[in-house]
Amino acid sequence: MKRKKLRPIWRKTVSAALALTLLLPVSAPAWAADTAAAPAGSMASDRVKEVLDLLEKNHVSAPSADKLSDTAIKAMLGTLKDPYTDYFTDEELKQFTSSIENQYVGIGVRIMYQEDGVYIAEVFDGSGAKEAGIQPGDLIVAVGGESVAGQKLDAVTPKILGKPDTTVDLTIRRDGVDKPLTVKRTKVQIPTVVRKLFQPGIGYLKVTSFSSDAGALTSLELSALKAQGIKSLIVDLRDNPGGLLDSALSIAKLFVKEGVLIHTNNRNNVDEPVSFSGGTTQNIPVYFLVNENSASASEVLTGALQDYGAIKVIGTKTFGKGSVQNLFPLKSGGAIKITIEEYLTPKLRKVNKVGLEPDVKVDGAVPQLIEALRLAGADHFDVTLDRRNVSVNGQSVQDLFELVRQNGHTLAPARLLGELVGGQVVWNESSRTVQIVSKDGAVTYTPSGDAFLLKDGTSYVDLASFQQTFAQLSWTDDGTKATLSVGS
Repeated sequence: MKRKKLRPIWRKTVSAALALTLLLPVSAPAWAADTAAAPAGSMASDRVKEVLDLLEKNHVSAPSADKLSDTAIKAMLGTLKDPYTDYFTDEELKQFTSSIENQYVGIGVRIMYQEDGVYIAEVFDGSGAKEAGIQPGDLIVAVGGESVAGQKLDAVTPKILGKPDTTVDLTIRRDGVDKPLTVKRTKVQIPTVVRKLFQPGIGYLKVTSFSSDAGALTSLELSALKAQGIKSLIVDLRDNPGGLLDSALSIAKLFVKEGVLIHTNNRNNVDEPVSFSGGTTQNIPVYFLVNENSASASEVLTGALQDYGAIKVIGTKTFGKGSVQNLFPLKSGGAIKITIEEYLTPKLRKVNKVGLEPDVKVDGAVPQLIEALRLAGADHFDVTLDRRNVSVNGQSVQDLFELVRQNGHTLAPARLLGELVGGQVVWNESSRTVQIVSKDGAVTYTPSGDAFLLKDGTSYVDLASFQQTFAQLSWTDDGTKATLSVGS
């Protein structure tokens, strides 16, 4: 089959204005317009230029031509009501290019938002944060001497980012004690692929984005896991906003020998499928983890491998970003990213504004990982929450859950407990509580009184009460560190 030129598919993520894609090489500059359309186009462009000139020369605010033209371009794009068609200034284009390659200038941390504030989820090696002694689980109290209490990621992130070789003053809270720190900003390369080994012989690859090296790194890390004798594999694409189609295709070839990666549908309803050959297969079970933030190239890869039966998908329905964008450089600087077509899976399943359904639906980050591990062969689970750090079977993970300690009770999320014992959580509307039912339906736990709490849409149940019904659960809690265990 003829291979189509590869294109990037972009989407903007909810965090830190990261924009990623699947990219088609531009064969001609965007200003090289079709001369046959020149008369009508010339009249429209003359009208726009006339208005810009009049505003620049006469308006009382003395606006600059650059500011007016930027605003005019963004207004034109706004009429399309397409969130993926964007205009980039020169500076924004540089940031966009860096985001594709998982690079940014900052202190070298991954942050997460919880109700009581913004926490450090991960500290990257060789970063200013690492050098300053920042640890996962630290709460950011202030940035630049100003409190960030009650502020979310989108508000806090820009205050931390800045130019390379500058510093930012942070106040972090650890174990109830506030500590001021001055942290250096540097260019940071976020790890694209993270490898872990769970017992017994379960390989785990977390792919954070589809940057240009994602395919090669995934192949390298998979080879390292196979050398350790893994018997199954989990690929985690949760919160992966996408990236380059070429990288998605490279990873697909690790699991399928040949076929179609995606079908496309352009403005003329023409399908030019992206095909591939020369791939391979894995002789072990493969499980993909996805959630509502798995988008774009993540959906391309997941949808294709799901169609070919090469994987089983666990988690929640994906984002639903199924359109293709092309990047057109502008003669005057900057670029425009334009949606040019929609893509479908090999079996012609629609993705755009629909998303992909998992084979096994599981809500909650830690429960999703536990289910994947169970299907991959794990027969015991140790889940530890130490401040804001979570580990599963001895491996630190980027997932999180909350324990509620009140009135002498320790309560854990019902979803987590249900998943640990391999049961099902059922909401009882009449009693406004949950029931946790064993897999065979023979055992049912119904919390009541202080053994149950509904907080911000999450159900929590008392560990001691739950253990009386599901004796296979053991747990410890010293007020700062808690461990929940099931199995041998």
